[in-house]
Amino acid sequence: MKMKSILAIVLAALFVAACSSSAPTAQAAATDTASSTAVMEATIPADNQAAATDTTAAGTDLQVTVSFSQDVWPILEQYAVAAHGGKGGVFLESYSDIMNYVVPGDPENSMLYKALIGDGVDRMPPPPADPLPDAMIQTIYDWIAQGALDN
Repeated sequence: MKMKSILAIVLAALFVAACSSSAPTAQAAATDTASSTAVMEATIPADNQAAATDTTAAGTDLQVTVSFSQDVWPILEQYAVAAHGGKGGVFLESYSDIMNYVVPGDPENSMLYKALIGDGVDRMPPPPADPLPDAMIQTIYDWIAQGALDN
């Protein structure tokens, strides 16, 4: 799970860097994991460096604050709005619509997350479509766990 978290953070940082108009810059974060530090330092844009925080005394894990507008909305816009945008049933056209299916701070009890992993409800997107990549699901999980902020 730790490796998945690191991978999700790296992928999220790459996504944010690709969407950002500013060039990636080095981050001044102390860590004893040289390889993850090198990746994080090279990929976190200057305007998002404050979002990266040291989560352990030893400095081995980094947590990046997930942004609804920059990280979560693009995923839902690409994969869900076509099916859940004003056509009856589940609406996912805005932050307020999405919050009808989210329990802030509790991904395991959020219908949005449960649908992405197929936990007790039909998996979304439904077969034969492939499930969302694990990194995207992890991004949504992290956003919900961080309180599902409208940021």
